[in-house]
Amino acid sequence: MQINHWRFWRVGFLELFERWRRRPRTESFDLDYRDHISVTVWVLIFGFALSLIVQIPTAVIRFRAFGTPTEIELTSTTIMGLTLAIAASAGAESLIRLHPKRQANRLGLTWVYWALPAAMSIITVVLLPSLPTRLLQVLVILIAGVLLAVAFFSLYATVEPGQPGFRRARLWLDALAYGVALLLFLFVYQARTRSLLSGTLIALTATLLAVELLRTSSNEMRRVLIYSAVIGLLLGEMTWALNYWPLLPGLTGGLLLLLGFYLAIGIALQSLQGRLTKRVMIEFGVFAVIAVILITLFGPGF
Repeated sequence: MQINHWRFWRVGFLELFERWRRRPRTESFDLDYRDHISVTVWVLIFGFALSLIVQIPTAVIRFRAFGTPTEIELTSTTIMGLTLAIAASAGAESLIRLHPKRQANRLGLTWVYWALPAAMSIITVVLLPSLPTRLLQVLVILIAGVLLAVAFFSLYATVEPGQPGFRRARLWLDALAYGVALLLFLFVYQARTRSLLSGTLIALTATLLAVELLRTSSNEMRRVLIYSAVIGLLLGEMTWALNYWPLLPGLTGGLLLLLGFYLAIGIALQSLQGRLTKRVMIEFGVFAVIAVILITLFGPGF
């Protein structure tokens, strides 16, 4: 009897595909998301190394803002930073959509998970050219890869509150977010660009990082977004005010911005959880006074 080989392989393939399609979803998520994180992190590590090699001609965007000429330089560092930030955001987006809870609810706001990986990617690209040796650059790239992996795993673990490992993952995300905020504030403030640019950039950065820090504190995402926008506006106004202090060193200015960010996040967090009382406000006020005194005494050139 003659065997139709094409029919034999086609039927076998269709049977395997049908078994794969009907497999229990929960059995595959663990492997899927770990593999996905690994691929995303290695792509970003490759991009960090590539940013040291690729040289893109600088483009200058000129426009007038409030009656004065303004310039924005698009260097190779800027373009690579934005490119890898988009890649990190895309990786976070596809990672979160692998989670069983997101599979059941496709309408969730997955973009709130983009900020931290994108900011970490930008910081790494900006930091690398300033390092003196190749060995140090390789070391920073590897450390950035490890921290990005920690961030992706923690983001996945905080999609569904109350699950095992949620609190530990939340602590990691908080620590990374505040560290990223400080570095970004330092980079932007030390650049001493116009308040229109530096204030706007810090406002956007603070808004996105505030969303990351506050997103698990309440089920009302609309309130979280409003609070985050207010925090970003406050940080932008604070940057605008500090820019009128020309002798203030970049480190001290960055610490003051971090202090304002930390206090705003703390007050917003207490409010979202319904625990904002007079006593809590007094505690924040005392902490702010002590922090300002310490920055005044030990901050360079205050």
